[in-house]
Amino acid sequence: MRKTTLTILFLVAGILCGLSAQTFSTHTFAIVDGDTLRMDVYSPANAEGPTPAVLFAFGGGFTHGYRNDPRYIPYFKFLTDNGITAISTDYRTQLAKVEPSTLASPSGFATALGSAITDAVSDYYRASGYVIANAAQLNIDPTKIIASGSSAGAITALQAEYQLVNKAVPEGLFPAWFNYAGIVTFAGAICAQGQFGWIDMPCPMMLFHGDADSTVPYGSISVGPVSLNGSKTIATTLTAAGVPHTFYTVASKDHSVALSPMEDNLWNILAFIRQTVLGGQKVMVNTVETPIGAPTDYKTDFTLADYIRSNMP
Repeated sequence: MRKTTLTILFLVAGILCGLSAQTFSTHTFAIVDGDTLRMDVYSPANAEGPTPAVLFAFGGGFTHGYRNDPRYIPYFKFLTDNGITAISTDYRTQLAKVEPSTLASPSGFATALGSAITDAVSDYYRASGYVIANAAQLNIDPTKIIASGSSAGAITALQAEYQLVNKAVPEGLFPAWFNYAGIVTFAGAICAQGQFGWIDMPCPMMLFHGDADSTVPYGSISVGPVSLNGSKTIATTLTAAGVPHTFYTVASKDHSVALSPMEDNLWNILAFIRQTVLGGQKVMVNTVETPIGAPTDYKTDFTLADYIRSNMP
């Protein structure tokens, strides 16, 4: 009897290990201005046919950050455990090269940030193109690439979709049929020149943001004609356009929401990917999570000077 029980336990353990197994590989996808850009690919080991893929960009204020930051690994593992390839990509962090004194003024900050976002998105497009071109080798479905990112990486992923939908991408960069299948971002924003809005219909989006974030605006800030539009503003435009989305506000929380959903909301993310992105469910969800014991008199009216101070290297 004891031998039979042990045999069953070993079989169950083997099944569980097989379900959670993943393969790992690193690929160089570009060399830009002397910087070698790589991506780490976490693939479900026992996938039957091409899988959806999440293309993730790290955070770090466009001054630093790592694609293999240990804080992201549980997110990647959860995705692969559920049959989704996770791809964590490099991009250039150009604000690291800017003199801090330049960032101290509103105009200097806006110009430097805009340039850093432009370069990061260019690199994200390079990574996207590599994934599309090598979809068979990577065993992913190129029509099911989901853009994702944290903080500066969330800005990068959202900006990539914004420019793609608003015809601001060079012709021939992607196949004519390509768009991201969905977006999942943590404390992100979109930079716009002039009025912020969509020309074509964007893909479904899941947006997480704390309403007390003084690093990336929850709403919007502007410097002249340039605006940085956070998740609340993005969700408002998605609602007006009838775009399927889930907007997840965490009341009283600061920029920690750039990381916390990758631990606290994994099943919500999976449900969004399965039901809305892959399943075509046409719903718009706006949820406010209020932690027990959260203060009611916290600061939300941050000025441009507050955001500049929070983003100084």
